[in-house]
Amino acid sequence: MTTMPASLRHVLERQPGIRQALVFGSVAAGTARADSDLDVALEAEHPLSAVEKAQLMAELAAATGRPIDLIDLKTVGEPLLGQILRFGQRVLGSPADHAALMRRHLFDNTDFQPYVSRMLGERRRAWKG
Repeated sequence: MTTMPASLRHVLERQPGIRQALVFGSVAAGTARADSDLDVALEAEHPLSAVEKAQLMAELAAATGRPIDLIDLKTVGEPLLGQILRFGQRVLGSPADHAALMRRHLFDNTDFQPYVSRMLGERRRAWKG
């Protein structure tokens, strides 16, 4: 991922309101093939509309030469947010914005994970009979 962060950053820095961006998935892990898409998670000052997402995806695809899978960090939930933070590479954004996202992830996990675990346990018990 040598020139890709620069091309991503170049496109994203021209977009008003983009606060941070992370690349995750096979490209970030170094396991991408020629036909792999580029997974990009970004946070804007507001949740992105469908039109904004489509425009960004087209611009990023043109700049990187890969299809784009775009995740809006304002609306993404767990467990995907945790995976993005754990394995993603930050290409744009301040340490303070990244810390705020990490804090949200930790609070969401602390608040909701016990309920998710309980629901999954109940489903397993019901399935087993």
